Amino acid sequence: MLRMFVQRMVAEKMKNVICLAVTASISLGAYASDMKAPANYSQFQDILNMSKLQMSDPDGKPGNKKDYASKGNFDGVVFEHFYVDEPTQALVFKMAGYKNRSEIRVNDNFKVDEPHKYHHLSAEFMPVNPRDSVKNSEKKRDEMTYLQVHNKGTYYDGKPGSHGEGYIPHPLVRVVYDADRSGKTDWYWAIIKNNAVNCSSKSGNKGSTECKKAYIKLPLGPIAEKGTDKFDIYVGNQRLIINHNDSTVVNHDISYWKDMVSYYKAGVYNQFKNGESEAHFYNLVYSIKDSPVITN
Repeated sequence: MLRMFVQRMVAEKMKNVICLAVTASISLGAYASDMKAPANYSQFQDILNMSKLQMSDPDGKPGNKKDYASKGNFDGVVFEHFYVDEPTQALVFKMAGYKNRSEIRVNDNFKVDEPHKYHHLSAEFMPVNPRDSVKNSEKKRDEMTYLQVHNKGTYYDGKPGSHGEGYIPHPLVRVVYDADRSGKTDWYWAIIKNNAVNCSSKSGNKGSTECKKAYIKLPLGPIAEKGTDKFDIYVGNQRLIINHNDSTVVNHDISYWKDMVSYYKAGVYNQFKNGESEAHFYNLVYSIKDSPVITN
């Protein structure tokens, strides 16, 4: 009797373990077997080792986020919103919800005014059906961000996740997909902060002349009909340089940003409602160069 009781208890326990395993697999999606930890892929190891993951709960409040792998330890880190797709070897970022994100934040913080030091982010990626992502959103909210240069203030405070004195809640630049802007359909744009003034609603500056002209929006090119697009962003010597598919499309004076401490981000960040973004990155490299590549 005791033996039969023990066998029944073990069987029941194993059944529960199997059920939990199945539930975990389902939570990663229908093709969970193809979702692999990005740290296992050599082409992404260098940038992951110097980054952290910032990811939202798609069911949470707009703009919510949580940090993962804050010291670059991505071993075993895999989510349904951040994984490598085994068949294509693509690093996949996905996210639903307004102002939500799935992005890596490069931990290297830098100044933009060193004359012979250009911080360089190279990315090759493919958006997945971006027009379908934004189709149920408001007309004025039909864009998503893939690459950013952001800031953490005007000095190095050494505190992970904190903002230093002079922080403003505006990136220097966002590389975005926009469904429809200025007569261009399905194009990439550079949204550039054109001064270092805090123009948030709580700053008291929102209606100022500086904030009314705080941004410039530059067309970069149409998204590829097939395959990927390549972007190279260089920041140094008080210049912002963006190459799209090896052609220089932005060469902008950012001397106004010289006091800011900046960093790179890559992934998906939603500026639309009622949809889910997805982008597949095939190359993502951060490096420091002596000079940028500029084409005429």
